[in-house]
Amino acid sequence: MPEKQNSKFKVQNSKLVSTYLNQAKTFGQSRNFFIILVIVGLLLLAFKKGWLVAATVNGQPITNLELQMRLNRQFRSQTINQMINEAILQQEATKKGVGITPADLDQKAKETEAQYGGTAAFDSLLSQQGLTRADFLAQTRIQLMVEKLYSNEASPSSADIDQFMKDNQNNPEASDAAKFRQTATDQIRQQNLSKIFNEKFQVLKQAAKIQIF
Repeated sequence: MPEKQNSKFKVQNSKLVSTYLNQAKTFGQSRNFFIILVIVGLLLLAFKKGWLVAATVNGQPITNLELQMRLNRQFRSQTINQMINEAILQQEATKKGVGITPADLDQKAKETEAQYGGTAAFDSLLSQQGLTRADFLAQTRIQLMVEKLYSNEASPSSADIDQFMKDNQNNPEASDAAKFRQTATDQIRQQNLSKIFNEKFQVLKQAAKIQIF
C-alpha cells in the first residue's frame, strides 16, 4: 500500500511541476512580449516625437500634455456648454422625428458655395476664418436642425412683409418688386426663427437635467 500511495503522490507531484513549468513558460513569453512592445513603443516615439512634444523652445520641450492641460483650462467651459446645447437640440430633434441627411448637408453646402463664388473660393474663406469643411458641416447641421424644428412657426405674415418693404423702399433691390418681396420674406423668417429658437431653447435647457463634472 505505501508504494502505491507514494506512486500516486509522485504522479500528482509531477502534474503540479508540469503545470508550474507551463505557467512559467507562459509568463516568460508574456514578459518577453511586453518587453518587445516597450521597445517598439520607444522606437516609434523616437520617430514620432510630435506624439509627446508639441514644440521646443531653444531645445526646451513643450509637451502635448501641457498643451492639453492649458487648452482644458481655457476652453473647457465654453466647449462643454456648446456640446451640452448641441445634445439638448439633438434630443429634441429626435423626439420630434427630425433628422438631417447627408443629402440635406450636401445641398446646403452647394448653395453656400455658390453664394461665395464656388468651392475653391469658399474653402479659402473657411481657411481664413480658421475653419475646416468639417466645422462648416457641423454648424450647418445645427442650422438645418433648427430650421426643420421651428421654420413652420417662423413664417412671416403678409402685413409684416408689406411693412418691411415700406420701411426699406429706398433699398436698391426695391426696384424689382418680386425679388424684393422674396428678400423681405427670407429676412423676416430668419429673424422670427432666431427669436423663436432662443425662446424655446431656453425652456428646453431649463428643463434638462445637466451635470458637469
